Amino acid sequence: MSADERIGTGARQQLAADLAVRGGRTALERFHRARTPSTAEDLLTAGAGLEIRERLAAEIAAAFPDDAVVGAERVPAGRRSPGRYAWVVAPFHEAGNFGGGLPAFCVSIGVLLDGLPFVGAVYDPVSRWLFTACAGRGAWLNERPLHARPSTLSGRSLVAVGSPNEPGVPPELEDWLRRYRLREFGSTALHLCYVAMGALDLVHDHRTSVGEIVGAAAVVLEAGGVVTLADGAPVFPAPPASLAGAPIAVLAGNRTSHYQALAEMLCPVV
Repeated sequence: MSADERIGTGARQQLAADLAVRGGRTALERFHRARTPSTAEDLLTAGAGLEIRERLAAEIAAAFPDDAVVGAERVPAGRRSPGRYAWVVAPFHEAGNFGGGLPAFCVSIGVLLDGLPFVGAVYDPVSRWLFTACAGRGAWLNERPLHARPSTLSGRSLVAVGSPNEPGVPPELEDWLRRYRLREFGSTALHLCYVAMGALDLVHDHRTSVGEIVGAAAVVLEAGGVVTLADGAPVFPAPPASLAGAPIAVLAGNRTSHYQALAEMLCPVV
């Protein structure tokens, strides 16, 4: 890696963290006004989310004009080019929580390098928890290094499963709900970060998207965890088309729990 690349790595990592915190603070201000009738929830959340996304995207484009900013609409086209780096700004995980006045949401910023998670910053403005990671440099919660806790799935395991379930969801999920202790915070990005800190043993979400998990995936991977599609196929490298928001099913955990859960899904016991 050249000296310029090393400088760029540190600068991207710092900018992602700074912008996640700033975006989170703006989200928290909007959150205190978000207790509106449910019919207005989606409009309120979409408007606030778009405002934060475009504001942060403009700052990314100003700092790194050769980087792509996925999903940005107001960044001047001349300031962006399809380089090796692609930023993904994803505010309000989970939008329903935010719009309904529940304190379980975050602002997530991820940077892909050649389609692979490179930098991640996920900020929960309510708890003031900032999860950060950079490929090859580790993962942190604020100033504390993170390590996914290796543990076999048991009756004491904490798992998060996306809901509501839909037709075609593997029946093993219902079995997990009976065998393990369920924790559901609504935000897949936060769920993945909780795997990285060893608080959750397993996460399955049958309807998330690549863009929603880029930042958190960097945190999980650098903490020694595993993130795949639900069938074990790799999520990354992520082609540009996959960042358009198409739903995917993901499975994440520490290395032991992920291996065990994937084996149960691929070879269910009759």
